Amino acid sequence: MKENDVYESWKREKRQIDVSQNFTDRVMSRVYQCEQSKEKSLFTIEKIIELISLNPMAKTGLVVVGAATGIVRIIIMIQAILNNGVVNG
Repeated sequence: MKENDVYESWKREKRQIDVSQNFTDRVMSRVYQCEQSKEKSLFTIEKIIELISLNPMAKTGLVVVGAATGIVRIIIMIQAILNNGVVNG
């Protein structure tokens, strides 16, 4: 049997797939369920980013928190260097 004959017989077998009558209805109902479950969540990352980007006070607060974190890290590093690397005693 040639390779082409094997391939053709495989194609004929795979072509005999039965799809139920309500297949498209089931697929579309699952799509609608997924969309509804996305809308139910109150706090998504997209909503949080949108709130922060639209609110100038939130932007300022994030910058202040980031700057304070950076300053604290620098203070800890300077303290570790000046204590000859001995952190706890």
